[in-house]
Amino acid sequence: MQTSAALLQEAMRLPEDEREDLAAQLLDSLEPPRGISIDDRSEIERRAAEARSGVAGISWDEIKRDLLK
Repeated sequence: MQTSAALLQEAMRLPEDEREDLAAQLLDSLEPPRGISIDDRSEIERRAAEARSGVAGISWDEIKRDLLK
């Protein structure tokens, strides 16, 4: 059986879209951290899909400004 380091090295040779798919499959195989609900997971996946599609996010400066209101 290969070590995780050897698997990672092999996986890094895959095209970007295949690495993304592999990463998603690996993450899906894990239990969500404590305190994360199914609704949170859906929101995280929605936001990740938006980011991957090029939708502009909110800048850190804008977030800080909103938090300080």
